[in-house]
Amino acid sequence: MAFNKAKAMQEAEKYVSQGKLSQAIKQYERILEKDTSDLILLNTVGDLYVREKNLPEALKHFHKLADSYSQEGFTLKAIAIYKKISKLDPNAIEVLVKTGDLYVLQGLSREARDQFAQAVESFRKKNQSDKALDAFRKIVALDPENAGYRTRLADFCAEVGKKADAASAYGEAAE
Repeated sequence: MAFNKAKAMQEAEKYVSQGKLSQAIKQYERILEKDTSDLILLNTVGDLYVREKNLPEALKHFHKLADSYSQEGFTLKAIAIYKKISKLDPNAIEVLVKTGDLYVLQGLSREARDQFAQAVESFRKKNQSDKALDAFRKIVALDPENAGYRTRLADFCAEVGKKADAASAYGEAAE
């Protein structure tokens, strides 16, 4: 028997209206197996997992959704989903970097800088200095003429023991 997506959707929606979230999720997951390109449904399933308080599954769906939006060029939609992920999982530092990268694509330097700065601070708190340094370099790349950013990058490089990088950054700031 052929798969009838419309009928399967009606059944899933019926489960949602009855408050039978786990059954609705199972039905939606079956639909997703048949139609992996339905991004709206991916968001719906993620939202249902949130309602069930199953954050790991919700986050898995939202990450997949954001990555898909990003790959397909739907930058604003990807940013919205990454923000949703950040609210659900404040420890998802990589999401800050991805959001910052998407803001760069949109030409929104200030917003990108804010995301990268949050990532730098979070990476520093977790003693992930290499990742913090990468995020810091993205801030400098947004405004390469800003000597203040370069000086702070140099200070940070020196702080984490990257003396050659610090010397280079100090030299660039001086120029």
